[in-house]
Amino acid sequence: MTLFALPFLGVGIWATYSIISSFIEAEAMKQWAPVQAQVLKGGVEKNTDDEGSTTYRAYAEYKYNYQGQDYTASRVSIDSGADNIGHAHEERGAALAVAASEGRSIEVYVDPAMPYSAVIYRDIRWGMVGFKALFAVLFGGVGIGVIAAAFYKKRRLNPAALGIADSPWLANTDWQSNEIKSGSKGAMYFAWIFAAVWNLVSAPLPFMLREEVVEKQNYAALIALLFPLVGIGLLVWAVRRTLEWKRFGASPVALDPFPAAIGGQAGGTFELPVPFDSAHRFRITLACVHSFKSGSGKNRSRREKNGWEQSVIGYAEPGLYGTRVQFRFDIPAGLPPSDALREGDAYDLWRLSLQADLPGADINRDYEIPAYPGTARSRIDDRAAAAIAQATKTDAEGGARARITMQGDAMFYPMGRNAFSGLIGIVFGAVFAGAGIFLFMKENAWFGGAIFGGVGLLVFTGCIYAVGNSLTVKRDSMGGGVETVRRLFGMPVKRQYAALDDIVSLAHDSSSAGQKNGRQVKFYRVFGKLKQGGDITLGESFEGEAEAGAALAFIREKLGLRL
Repeated sequence: MTLFALPFLGVGIWATYSIISSFIEAEAMKQWAPVQAQVLKGGVEKNTDDEGSTTYRAYAEYKYNYQGQDYTASRVSIDSGADNIGHAHEERGAALAVAASEGRSIEVYVDPAMPYSAVIYRDIRWGMVGFKALFAVLFGGVGIGVIAAAFYKKRRLNPAALGIADSPWLANTDWQSNEIKSGSKGAMYFAWIFAAVWNLVSAPLPFMLREEVVEKQNYAALIALLFPLVGIGLLVWAVRRTLEWKRFGASPVALDPFPAAIGGQAGGTFELPVPFDSAHRFRITLACVHSFKSGSGKNRSRREKNGWEQSVIGYAEPGLYGTRVQFRFDIPAGLPPSDALREGDAYDLWRLSLQADLPGADINRDYEIPAYPGTARSRIDDRAAAAIAQATKTDAEGGARARITMQGDAMFYPMGRNAFSGLIGIVFGAVFAGAGIFLFMKENAWFGGAIFGGVGLLVFTGCIYAVGNSLTVKRDSMGGGVETVRRLFGMPVKRQYAALDDIVSLAHDSSSAGQKNGRQVKFYRVFGKLKQGGDITLGESFEGEAEAGAALAFIREKLGLRL
């Protein structure tokens, strides 16, 4: 792997050296003396390779007098090679050709220490810096990353060879005891690396856009400014991850039982360096996650899908370092166990998440824990267990009711329920659609324009609907049925009616999934199943199964259903 990475690393080092050298030369040339020179010849060389790619190189020969001595030089700029980055070579070569034909003098800059050394253009070409930065970051990053992965790969043990076939979790060196560390430190490093790479790649864009926007009046190119703006957001994310790690440190979880028992219970304790406050609410989520690779060839990527998931509100009390938080889950039998070795393209893992909004930096931690079939139960005392159950129930009921606005006897789910994710989707959809229109109208790229424009339009339309739709649910005026009205920005787009006798049962299901506070959240809807088939939506956008269950009970009460 190291031998494979060395050529990539070499290209990255060369590009970095070239950029640094250009800046050093540009800084030194600020001290060079300006003199008048006569251009003897000048122009631009044009070369086209077998694949049709054309490069340009401005050239010149000029003579000047410095401190009574005549000199002849040919250096045009800091970058002496041929390229096709922007139009600098073409513009400079054309200007030099005119100066040579008209016999005009131009200003050049002479190195006082070596008067035979001179240059015409001593400014930095930011487009070229950006081009080299791509090689420095991408190739250098691949080289460093592959070498680091080769030597830092986590050690996995063989259960059979060690005689621990009945304790497969011991094959993972992170699971040798019941104290499990989070991945927060690694997440912090990843955030900074990702933010640094993104910003290094996108930083030259504003300089490269100057020619397109200012000189060519190509305002569509301003779309590219989204990349530096995303880079700023990534830096904010990295800073927040750093503040979180600095405040809470490792904060491992002590599991009880160890490992968690599928068919039994999962439980444990967090000792957090946070002053105890009974108003603080700690949400703990346990999820069985299926990780798999999708796509083919170069387009393969790893994805995750949550299966079983449950959240509780932990029981907090004064602890060793400030606050002790305890939790307990009942895990149904039949779920897949953890894969300690993570072999193959697909495997299952169990993720424990801790999240709380606190004064200062919030805590948001993920722990991958071992979970295997068993009947072991947690030793958390009944007092804490009862408090956990009651707090979780109260939280679910409060969350469910907070998402339902009562308007008289009607339940109202207002537009803007998915505002944050919807607005992000609208922006990206608009960018893709705009790129498609640009490719179609300006570049005559029919296929690329159709792909970008079509995908952008679908995302834009879907997110407009997600942000702008609302739902009203109420008993009819006679009290014998339920009617619902779906509106888009206040305009009715769909009506449904069902007699109460036609609703055979109430249920909830997961309608979508998304990210919130760095973790995946399932969003549920509540609906009534109808005798004749189909269903009628009675509520939506509830977070998690517990909240959906509480919402179901609330809706049943408000509609007077006896199901």
